[in-house]
Amino acid sequence: MKKKVAILCDCDASKRPRPFRMIEMLKEIYEVFCISKSSNRDLPSGFSNTDGVKYFYFPPDKTSKERTQEENEAILHHCLNRDFDKLIETPNREVITEILSALPPLDLIIIEDITLLPFATRFAHASCKIRPKLLIDLREFYPLEYENDALWMETFGAFFEYLCQTYLPAVDGAMSVNTAIAQKYKEVFGIPCEVLHSLPPFYDLLPSEIDDTIGIIYHGFLSPDRDSKNLLEIATRLDERFCLYVMGMSNQAGFFESLKSQALGLKNLKFLPPVPMGDIIPFCNRFDIGIITLPNNSFNNTFALPNKFFEYIQSRLCVVAYPSPEIKAIIESSGVGKTADKFSPESIAGVLNALDQASIRAYKLASHNVAFAMSIASNKPKIIAIIESLLAQN
Repeated sequence: MKKKVAILCDCDASKRPRPFRMIEMLKEIYEVFCISKSSNRDLPSGFSNTDGVKYFYFPPDKTSKERTQEENEAILHHCLNRDFDKLIETPNREVITEILSALPPLDLIIIEDITLLPFATRFAHASCKIRPKLLIDLREFYPLEYENDALWMETFGAFFEYLCQTYLPAVDGAMSVNTAIAQKYKEVFGIPCEVLHSLPPFYDLLPSEIDDTIGIIYHGFLSPDRDSKNLLEIATRLDERFCLYVMGMSNQAGFFESLKSQALGLKNLKFLPPVPMGDIIPFCNRFDIGIITLPNNSFNNTFALPNKFFEYIQSRLCVVAYPSPEIKAIIESSGVGKTADKFSPESIAGVLNALDQASIRAYKLASHNVAFAMSIASNKPKIIAIIESLLAQN
């Protein structure tokens, strides 16, 4: 009989790469239940059975852009008063414990978002016959997510510090996206973490031919803390043979619109509409270079190893990035591209302008050669080993 695994997501699991790929890796080996936040306000809750995975949905809450000023101020008030339970026990999450209780006895709960760890912890300790093991996936060092924002640190930073201090000691295992973040959790909270890179599925692609105009792609979120305006400055410094395409979105009111407005005079910068998550890799295959421009303005940005890095490789692109230590180490060991000397538009534009078609072609071929090794084909045995080790514990 298959072991029973529940996955808790404070997001729509079908639209976030890491939880979606976790489900894909586990669904053939375990009986998987996914409790996920709905992204459809017309169908805010419900159930579906897809490819043998049973999905249970709880309603979405309002985003910061959707909340009124009064609602945002109330949340800040709860943080400042350290009334954190009101941020955990939100109305849209009321059904989570009910859903967990209705499932057959679970062997393991994987928590993809630390905001839901309290629900898993309380449920596990209340379980009479079998206490499920708890495995948390720590994608960021959450207490420092927006460390340059003093108000955020005083409010939400304190909230995430509380979650880590109060609930992380209850987990049976933890994993993170890279070595630096794993070490940070061990150093600050005494929680050992396994490293599981955010590797995408394998796509059977070939590197695309390089045209006279060399296509550079950036895809992902755009925000002030990521210094996304640096894309505009990079575009102004590129040779005429390059065109920079931006396929992004923003969850901050007005930021994306402002960015597009400022880019109106740049002929070599084009904005593209987002494509579905499963289409990102084949869509990006038509380009030549993928760029990563996270600044070194915070711990999480400096030591990031984002999904897009491995997706660029899977798209068979040359990867050019700021010198983030985790990214630089893999680029240098695999030969898939180049890193700038500095975290600056001038430095990365200089690297791009120094590339010729022969070197770009060689880097694209290097990505092709490591694409299978840097896919979930490598992650699957690792996560299975982590889970089996936990389940074997008394």
